[in-house]
Amino acid sequence: MAERAAPLGAPDKLAFLLALVPYLIDQVRVTVTEAAEHFGITPAKMRSAVTLIAMSGTPGADGTYTHETLFDIDWDDFEQRDVIRFRAAPMEERPRFSAREAAALLAGLQRVAALPAFAARVDIVELMTKLARGASDAPAALAVRPGERAGVHTTLVDAVAAGRRVRIDYVSTRGERQVRDVDPIRVEGVDDAWYLRGWCLTRDAERTFLLDRVASVEVLGAADTHTTEAPTDALFQGDADDETVVLALPATALPLLADYRGPDDPVRIDGDRAIVTLRIAHPGILGRVAARVAGAVEILEPPTARAAVLEWAQRAIAAQEAQETPSTDR
Repeated sequence: MAERAAPLGAPDKLAFLLALVPYLIDQVRVTVTEAAEHFGITPAKMRSAVTLIAMSGTPGADGTYTHETLFDIDWDDFEQRDVIRFRAAPMEERPRFSAREAAALLAGLQRVAALPAFAARVDIVELMTKLARGASDAPAALAVRPGERAGVHTTLVDAVAAGRRVRIDYVSTRGERQVRDVDPIRVEGVDDAWYLRGWCLTRDAERTFLLDRVASVEVLGAADTHTTEAPTDALFQGDADDETVVLALPATALPLLADYRGPDDPVRIDGDRAIVTLRIAHPGILGRVAARVAGAVEILEPPTARAAVLEWAQRAIAAQEAQETPSTDR
């Protein structure tokens, strides 16, 4: 005898109905069998749920229910053709994304869908379709192109999943080209940058590597298991020869530096400002820190750090001006 599914409790029934209504509205026209398969129930239970929805709606201004405030189902399609279709659904005043908001979300989802770990996720494609259809206006057409480090990223993600050691050709923040053997821990993103966190056999310690500085990756043998006392949520770990930089920023913006601060980096609150001491491998990394807290961070010391941020800002302005200057044919 086939095993009978346990009946749904009241909270589960409510959750099911709350999911069923937007699904049916989004599908516009769907057979009972297709809807039942989508939710993993029998066609008989789906028909019962649709009948219940037909007796539901939103009350009018006087608190009563009328034909206009109830879900209007095409009963001919439902009873004769086993098709579910709403003639009207009292959910027209639902919030919508603007075209610009939808475009931004679609860009982010395209980037996620391009990652190897999410390549087979059909639900991401379905969500993108719903966002585009549900916006207040048609989103701007756009495409997210994989970066130059896409091959490096894919290789490292696969190495993490397979537990393989890698040899990376890496350019440090000091501009030094180095070859490091690393047992990968994970690949993670912060803003627009991707990092490899792993156990560096050269330093015999956990280190973080910016993927933009990885020229090539070679997969070696099986990775070893390592133990570390570093906090699992700390993206960067300090080194003995790190430089110390003191900066000031609004206290409310302090969480924006969480990925750059070590567990022992001191912070002093002075009124509405936070004075933070960071340990960095090289002043060149301060450009990313300044971009994270754009317009609100002040480098207090040392002077070399202030000069590094000034140089970074000047290069960024020059690049922007060059991009905005129209080219002319001579």
